[in-house]
Amino acid sequence: MVSNEDAKPSEDIGRHLREIRREQGLTLAAASARTGVSIAHLSKIENGQISPSFDIIKRICDGLAVSIEEFVRPGRKTPVTGRKTTTRIGEGARFTSGQYDYRAHATEISRKSMTPLEMVIRARSVEEFDHWSRHRGEEFVYVLSGEIEVHSEHYAPFQLKAGESAYFDSSMRHLFLSRGKVDARILSVSHDPGERGGLVTPFMQPGARPAPEE
Repeated sequence: MVSNEDAKPSEDIGRHLREIRREQGLTLAAASARTGVSIAHLSKIENGQISPSFDIIKRICDGLAVSIEEFVRPGRKTPVTGRKTTTRIGEGARFTSGQYDYRAHATEISRKSMTPLEMVIRARSVEEFDHWSRHRGEEFVYVLSGEIEVHSEHYAPFQLKAGESAYFDSSMRHLFLSRGKVDARILSVSHDPGERGGLVTPFMQPGARPAPEE
């Protein structure tokens, strides 16, 4: 028998999806109607046959009204009254895609108006992306190390080096590239003015998936 610690990420996600769906009294067909994800696709996820892209995870979380933190790390939320939390070295929910690696900070607080993400930028060309990021609100990006090039739909690409930042309307399509041999590290803080602010899902690449615990 496989323990929770030995389970693959796709199996964890499938089990959590089934638990959430059943807790809400939903059939696969009803969950499909809410999320826009096909019945066949949901079934394969629940049975650990496929690892869903982050785009699919976002649809599921939005459709079933659960935060990405609760979906990926159930039972780890801390009741918050004073809206205070800390993220120590090695903590935070980790995700990865072909283009970016993410570490989500302050995951114990749900429904935040800001979503802080520590990101490693692995992409080197626009052609590596089949989907540009786009989410409502505004985004602040600060380069921790290395150098990035920021692409958006309304402005010419521009570069930022360590210690420099940008602030932009994140409803524009946008993406980041690393410049140089070393993958750049950035801090991205997104603000969602809507009632679902604070969820991690809208602010990541669709291909991102939960990464194993360190």
